[in-house]
Amino acid sequence: MTDSQLRDHYERKYAGERAAAAIRGIERTDSPVNREQAALKYLAGRLHGSVLELGAGDGAVAAALLAACPAITGYTLGDISAPRIEGVARRLRDPRVRTLLVDAEAVDPEGESYDALVMIALVEHLIDPLRALQRLRAVLRPGGFLYLDTPNIAKYTRRLQLLRGRFPSTASGNEGLTTYEGQPVDLHDEGHLHYFSFRSLSLLLTQRCGFSRVEVCPYACGRLLLGRTLETRLARQWPGAFSELAVMAYA
Repeated sequence: MTDSQLRDHYERKYAGERAAAAIRGIERTDSPVNREQAALKYLAGRLHGSVLELGAGDGAVAAALLAACPAITGYTLGDISAPRIEGVARRLRDPRVRTLLVDAEAVDPEGESYDALVMIALVEHLIDPLRALQRLRAVLRPGGFLYLDTPNIAKYTRRLQLLRGRFPSTASGNEGLTTYEGQPVDLHDEGHLHYFSFRSLSLLLTQRCGFSRVEVCPYACGRLLLGRTLETRLARQWPGAFSELAVMAYA
């Protein structure tokens, strides 16, 4: 796998976002059931100064955080996909916003610095997450933090799949070979190259990437087999087995 293969994949996958309609709203709730609601819960009111979000998506998270964090003075949205960046730049009209076509693994550690980094559903796509996170730690200002969200490979639903002898794919079905819409994937498991647990990600961030400590940000997500109320409680009590993986890593 090369960075050009990944870039080509995401150029095709998100080609329609150049002309996408208005940015979606995100519900603000204390019991989030998806990664966007979780980001809003844990980051609302906490962001200030200059923020870099890598893997900008369709701009929905950025729009919600800009509304919830008046202390943000600058918000840079970076993505490897030109259609996504062009679509976000057209739809998100806020004087604090700028867009950047960038590979997250090629951010210049000697370049601009930021008070906070946001990475949602991105680290699992990187070819070399260890060195990428080392470079990104270098652009954080003193006192800054990284908010990172990625699938938890140790979540109980995926443990059950392993017990059944199934590969616990995190972005597709049929052992990573079919999209959720039933079409053949272009990349195995839709380009997910790495899989993390809370422990493995925390050790990576603190022992190898220079972060001082990691704070768990639990939330229930996906197939809530036990019901929303119970799974939300279990995610908070035992995030390693019942939450998707979201953390705050401090400089």
